[in-house]
Amino acid sequence: MSQKRYAIVTGAASGLGRALSIELARGGWHIALADLNDAGSQETLSLVRAAGGDGQVEHLDVTSIDQWRALVEKLQAAWPALDLLVNNAGVGVGGNVGELSLEDWRWIMDINLWGGIYGCHTTVDWMKQNPRGAHIVNIASMAAIVCAPGMAPYNVTKAGVVALTETLFGELKADNIGVTVVCPTFFQTNIINSGRFTAPGQRKMADALMAQSNLTADEVARRIVRAVERKQVYVLAPAMARFFWRLKRLMPRTFLKIISRGYKRRLSSGDQVR
Repeated sequence: MSQKRYAIVTGAASGLGRALSIELARGGWHIALADLNDAGSQETLSLVRAAGGDGQVEHLDVTSIDQWRALVEKLQAAWPALDLLVNNAGVGVGGNVGELSLEDWRWIMDINLWGGIYGCHTTVDWMKQNPRGAHIVNIASMAAIVCAPGMAPYNVTKAGVVALTETLFGELKADNIGVTVVCPTFFQTNIINSGRFTAPGQRKMADALMAQSNLTADEVARRIVRAVERKQVYVLAPAMARFFWRLKRLMPRTFLKIISRGYKRRLSSGDQVR
């Protein structure tokens, strides 16, 4: 078998998907850059090649099982193996339960949760055939742990991604397929630009949280690649994320009260969501 390694990265046209593709390229990977934004993926491909890797642009709507199947069939005919799947494509929705439309709920569920389910469903059998083993990376968020008010659809989808990954750990361990779930805090991406919010103040709050973060997509990408190499299940970044995770496990009710108080303080300080 060829020593070159092969990966599928969804949401590769920008943000974390682009940063991760470039980081993989430094290791010589060949990457299927899967996204709806072909022009953005083409820009990523140029950066991938400049970093020492190679790849191809693949138009993919992650909410379509037919497109997933067609992509996997195409790659199976051309690649010797699939070494890595990264389910990264995602969107944001902000608003309170009862105020958000069910259409917005379905939109984010289809992309953030079903997109990853489809990716795993269509590739695991192929990955099991890889004699050198393989890996799945699912991008979640600290939202899955924190479950902040006003973000229910996003929280629910990302918690589902964590549950999916933890389940796959047990199902795929015997097949030498590692899994990693990534739970970063806010960092600068374009997810807000593509998001949906029930009030302008919710977008303002999300923008403020991103602006306050020192975490970058490049740093998250480096941590993900290290996690794949080490077969690490959880990536929680930065250190504050690990603190939150441990605090919730130790004192769940106290943790929820802290999050609730923080949310109320932000509202009273002028970052109104209504």
